[in-house]
Amino acid sequence: MTTQLSIPENALVVKETQPFTALTFSTRATLRTLAQHAPGVAESLLQEANRLKLSVTGPIQWIYTGVNGDETNEFQLEIALPVGQAGEPSDEFSYNVFPSFRCATYTHKGPWSDFGALYDALFGQFYREGYQNDGYVREVYTVVDLVNPENCLTEIQIGIA
Repeated sequence: MTTQLSIPENALVVKETQPFTALTFSTRATLRTLAQHAPGVAESLLQEANRLKLSVTGPIQWIYTGVNGDETNEFQLEIALPVGQAGEPSDEFSYNVFPSFRCATYTHKGPWSDFGALYDALFGQFYREGYQNDGYVREVYTVVDLVNPENCLTEIQIGIA
């Protein structure tokens, strides 16, 4: 059972994101296996960008394609580090261009352990406001503080069909 988390009424803001190029790690995952992908991927992306002398232009993003809330559903997971432009080839990662994206957004301040309850609250509001999800969700990790997780700032973007 998920803990209840309250968000302000009308917390979601609709916007169109800008397209971007990223150095990207891609895999298939389920909600149950997500934790397997977290350790070290962001740090490895940053190290590789530094090695390739790429200009980092934004925070790490986790991009979910085909996620539906079912813990056993397999979906595409891309962990992306925005860069100015593609550079030399990488042995570990690929370059991808992510198109603009119309979404409902909410910025969460606090630990990632809140995400289960947060997503329940956000999708509840999303559907009550008459939106339909297009199968895409992004998490933009604006502030990452592993020592004091209550300081983490994450923008949740839910794609609008």
